[in-house]
Amino acid sequence: MLSAVIACAACSRSRGPEVQRVAFLPFENLSGDTSLDWITSAGSRMVSDELLGGASHTAPAHVDAIRDAYAFGATQLVHGYVEKRRQGFHFEFLVEDARTHKTLQQVASDAEPLPSFDQLARKIDPNAHAFSSTNAEAVTAWAKGEFEKAVTLDPGFGAAWSSWVQARAAAGDRQGAADIASRALGQKSLQSQVDRAQLEVVSASLRQDEPAQERALSALAQLMPHDLGLLGQLATRASNARNFPEAARYYQAILQEAPEDIEVWNQLGYVQALAGDLESARKSLERYGSDPVHAANALDSLGEAAFLNGKFSDAEKYFLDAHAKSSALLAGSDLLKAAYSRWLQGDLPGADKLFSQYAAFRSAQKDALVPWRQAVWEYSTGRTDAAVARLSNVTGPAENVARAQLAIWKDPSKLPQDPAALKQAYERAAPATDGLPRVLYAAALAKFGRTDEAKKLIAQWPLPGAETDPLLQSFVFPKYLELKRELK
Repeated sequence: MLSAVIACAACSRSRGPEVQRVAFLPFENLSGDTSLDWITSAGSRMVSDELLGGASHTAPAHVDAIRDAYAFGATQLVHGYVEKRRQGFHFEFLVEDARTHKTLQQVASDAEPLPSFDQLARKIDPNAHAFSSTNAEAVTAWAKGEFEKAVTLDPGFGAAWSSWVQARAAAGDRQGAADIASRALGQKSLQSQVDRAQLEVVSASLRQDEPAQERALSALAQLMPHDLGLLGQLATRASNARNFPEAARYYQAILQEAPEDIEVWNQLGYVQALAGDLESARKSLERYGSDPVHAANALDSLGEAAFLNGKFSDAEKYFLDAHAKSSALLAGSDLLKAAYSRWLQGDLPGADKLFSQYAAFRSAQKDALVPWRQAVWEYSTGRTDAAVARLSNVTGPAENVARAQLAIWKDPSKLPQDPAALKQAYERAAPATDGLPRVLYAAALAKFGRTDEAKKLIAQWPLPGAETDPLLQSFVFPKYLELKRELK
């Protein structure tokens, strides 16, 4: 299902016209009639909603200020006002180019608010659909925050149901929000497919029903193929589910529309590396590093991509270049990762020299835990006796950590071993920093004879120094290398 969504979105981008990202600013109430103030808060959202799920080349958003429009990547800006004249309402709307501020369209209407907004939407995109309610009294109640009244007046008013659910959830009433969402989805008269799909997403989230949420997001993505925030959500979910090729396709779909979103290049590079596509990861991360602001971090990312895939010589070079570019960026940890890279090339003396540089850097930063870090390095690289001896003599600020570490080293049988609990910890961990739970879970699977599953888990190397339980980090590489030997 998700692959079909991506393929469909990519197809529409490659064959259709250029996507117009239309940002609607709040409309002004110049009528002097405060009963029309709701137009300022809700008018732009109504027009934006009419364009959702419409033609494939329009991506709308209602924003609060110009800066939000540019953050959205708007290509067009829409603003307007309402005033009262002798004959009644008069609306003026202006559609302008976001870059040049040249007027593209001027739309005037002397109709009531709802038909005026509908006229504007159809001028921007002839395929726009009607708003989710044509009941003027219900729309006014919704715009004023009277959501229950709005849905009583119009049970098919999807936007009002959604707003009511969100308001209850924001107030901390998850059960109440879930009940309202269920009631809304029971309304056969819901007019907007987008509203229904959004309610399905929220309902599944409130029920913590992951499969239902996945299905609902897929349906929503088909209706809103150019919503970059939604594509980003789907990419993150695919990555967390370890479906890295699919996550890469989502990030690529985002970059087709927003090629200058530099952070997405970094995210794409990581999922490509995690998928084992190192050459594509290199290209993506080099594109990320073409921005001088991110040059040092890109080198670190390239090092991690190489390390994950067992290219330790390349990893060492990237880590050392990253440290040279910005030693403060990662507090010296690139030197630590370079040391592991050298060790895994079979050069322990050279690795010790690099670790000494790391220890010196940390000491210059007044790091009181340097003795413990040295012992962890020794334990990780197979020198258990030296590590124990070092921590046995530690005094001062690192003494408590040293004692706790020695207690764990003395009885490693206390390491987590329950497959179900380790599976849960592994699935909850971020894929790029899941080394500890992944290795321990693989060891548990291997112990119970599930070797094929264990082999898949150790297909890629764990990253050194990743964010995890610090007192267990020293077990990662010994356990990993032991598994490599056992599962050949």
